Amino acid sequence: MDGQTMVLSVLVRMGQTAIECTPTLAVGLLVAAILRRMVGAAGTRRIFGGKGLGGLFRAWFIGSLLPVCSLGVIPVAREMVRAGVPWPTVLSFVLAAPQLNPLSFLYGLTLSEPMVIVFFVVTTMGISIVGGELWRRFFSTGEPIPVHGDEAMPPPGLGRLGLVFVTACRETIGASFPYCLASVLLTGLLAGLIPHGALSTTMRHDSWLSTPVMALVGTALYSGVLQGMMRIGLIFEHGNSTGAAFALFAVGVGLNLGLVAWLVVSKGPRVLAWLALVLGMVVLAGWSMDKTLYFAEEEASHTHAFDDWTSPFPAGTGAGFGEVWNKWVQKAEVLEPLAIALLFVQALVGVVLLGLDRKSRIETWLCRPKVSNGRPESIFNRGVPGPVLGLVALAGLVVFSLVSLYIYYPPAEEAFNEISRVRADALTAVRTGKTQDAIRQLEAWDLLTRKLQVGEFLRTGRLDQGKRERTEALREELEGMRDDLLAGNLEGARSKILQVEKAHVLCRSGFQ
Repeated sequence: MDGQTMVLSVLVRMGQTAIECTPTLAVGLLVAAILRRMVGAAGTRRIFGGKGLGGLFRAWFIGSLLPVCSLGVIPVAREMVRAGVPWPTVLSFVLAAPQLNPLSFLYGLTLSEPMVIVFFVVTTMGISIVGGELWRRFFSTGEPIPVHGDEAMPPPGLGRLGLVFVTACRETIGASFPYCLASVLLTGLLAGLIPHGALSTTMRHDSWLSTPVMALVGTALYSGVLQGMMRIGLIFEHGNSTGAAFALFAVGVGLNLGLVAWLVVSKGPRVLAWLALVLGMVVLAGWSMDKTLYFAEEEASHTHAFDDWTSPFPAGTGAGFGEVWNKWVQKAEVLEPLAIALLFVQALVGVVLLGLDRKSRIETWLCRPKVSNGRPESIFNRGVPGPVLGLVALAGLVVFSLVSLYIYYPPAEEAFNEISRVRADALTAVRTGKTQDAIRQLEAWDLLTRKLQVGEFLRTGRLDQGKRERTEALREELEGMRDDLLAGNLEGARSKILQVEKAHVLCRSGFQ
């Protein structure tokens, strides 16, 4: 790659990583604020069950419900530590929370082998619990658990909600920010400097190195929950290593360098030895799955599953800064613009508070006791205990994530309306020789077919084999056309237009 292409590649991957993490990072900041200002330190310790295996299992269960990622988990884990939750429980939560939530579970059941996804969930539950127990037995120094969070709770009322917002704003630019920023920058730097397509022939089923390589690469680079599930779906479609898919699920989605850095700063270098044991369990589990859970009839010679972890520009494409902006815009779909706006407002308020209220006077004012006017409270203005309201808010986040599924994955009719627009743009770009536009539109078309499947599954509770096969056949045709464009074979891509059109018609008729 020439110097300009390298710079543009790094900018693309940094921006895409930042955009991808915003929804789940925003949720993580909100959860941390709710735990601190509504649930309280004592309530947080009760929720996570204290010491022992019960606390570890509860940490896994709660983590599996919350829609956070490996960056969004940092502020939540920091609040758990602040409240005095034992470190084994915190580590169990950290291992569990990013991998699984209602969105990713349904997504995985639809785009991957359902039985394999269930095995992945059960195995990661075991690794999460065993990981916490390993820390308790071999790495804990027996020091008392400090509690920094026993502070005055705000009285019932709108002030309590305002206090949650203020706390989230401060945390947005607070101690979690450097670790999130480091992960975004390092992921963008590493992914942008890897030549385009360099990972396309990796993670093969017949290579024992696939699982450990995926474990190392996945630990270093950030992957959002849904993006990780999409990569797993591509691994199954192409007949790649099941062990590599599990490593991607367990640590590719679950860890990143920013999260590892926070753990090392918090508990010292011994975290690295503990992490090595966790990665060892992941690799061993992955190797055992490569033979027992491999159902592909044949393995493709290459895969696009890891294209987002390499440069987005093939050599010699002559990409410009306009292409960087286009790829950022393409990454921001339904939830991302809202999350970006929310985080921007929170960061702006946080900066203002940092400059004008370093002594947290506004929090003190919001926590002031309510002055009674002597009249009985209206039934519509009764005080709800903070822990109860906090638990309701956390449950509401889970419900919101389920509702978001129906927004993110539209019904078949709406999906095909969007596909029609993208299809027209993609094929026009192929015919007119606009290679980069065609590649971008083909990628969007591929993503929409995946949303189509998930949307159908959500609304009907099933996705019959015929529909699955027709959408997979369409994606194979799209992938073949995209491969030709990436190789500079424009005539080859044009020759596939008829096959793509036929596959599209068959796919659409299957859903009508």
